[in-house]
Amino acid sequence: MTDLHLHINAVDTLMFRDGRPFNQSDAGASEAVSVFPPYPPTLVGAVRAALWQGPLKGVWCSQKLGSGTNWQRDVLGPLNFGAPILLKDGKPVFPMPLHILEGKDEDGGKHLTRLQPGPEQNCDLGKVQLPVPTDNSLEGVKLIDDRWVNLAGMEKILNGCVPENGDLIERNKLWRTEPRVGIGIDVDKARKTTRTTTDGNLYMASHVRMADNVSLYVKLGGWNDGFVNALRPMAGEHRMAEITTGETVELPEQPKDLKGNYCAILLSPMVVDAIPKAGDKIDDLPGKLVSACLGKPVVIGGWDSNAKPPGPIPLRNCIPAGSVWFMDGGDGNYPDAIGLATQWGFGQIMIGKF
Repeated sequence: MTDLHLHINAVDTLMFRDGRPFNQSDAGASEAVSVFPPYPPTLVGAVRAALWQGPLKGVWCSQKLGSGTNWQRDVLGPLNFGAPILLKDGKPVFPMPLHILEGKDEDGGKHLTRLQPGPEQNCDLGKVQLPVPTDNSLEGVKLIDDRWVNLAGMEKILNGCVPENGDLIERNKLWRTEPRVGIGIDVDKARKTTRTTTDGNLYMASHVRMADNVSLYVKLGGWNDGFVNALRPMAGEHRMAEITTGETVELPEQPKDLKGNYCAILLSPMVVDAIPKAGDKIDDLPGKLVSACLGKPVVIGGWDSNAKPPGPIPLRNCIPAGSVWFMDGGDGNYPDAIGLATQWGFGQIMIGKF
């Protein structure tokens, strides 16, 4: 089977909710916060619905689409999704890997540096190698959470260097958050055409508006029945987006003949039962874990429409995109994804030097 390369262009704002409840019914305001880029199950659900409404013409076929909607439990039959990728002018951009930091020199100029495992030391976890900056002259070193990195910059990172300033893209040039305020209609009174509301129905929601030259991309494997390009409802409030087939998006190539020390950078959140410790093996990654730069866990749930009755999927902590595993013992053979639920687009990685 051939891969489908799907490009998603928003028609209006989109709303990708986080895991917090949105039915508080209190006297104040209830707020739904939008996350971006969306987590993998959101795009998986939209694409599967598009396949069902398009090539399959409304007839659900579990042998082709899979039977489940709970990403923590169900499989997708022959389908296999890649990580959601953000595109700017048709080229991929990436969240800044967490081992790339910014600091200031003695004159106040800003410079980038990278982290790598430091000397071995003892702690309550045993012998560890904590990440340390390669440039010790910089002061006020901190994470870069307001900029993304383009393809050229990511290639530099994978080759053990830091990107240049021109490789960085401010986040507000990719998308902006728009707050919305609304009032819910009382359902019982609405049926009587009074269209009134009650106390506690004031709500707030944040939407995402992508820049004109920004879109989403996801690769779909295991499908060979064509695709119907069309506008499709996506995520919260059934906002519309155009899903079309297009050109493949090339990710940065890993350094050739990379053996020994290497790092694995997460392109999408990783699902694990337990966080690996130094000396552990991580799935099919060759060698052992030396150290890591991990972001604050992201909480991901969803909606199980096949449950009786339908209901929310339990929230689960996941390791965020941009996190970095430092490994020792690379043999030149590396998987495309690690962790659980990789069929849904979780845990996709890029391999580089450190």
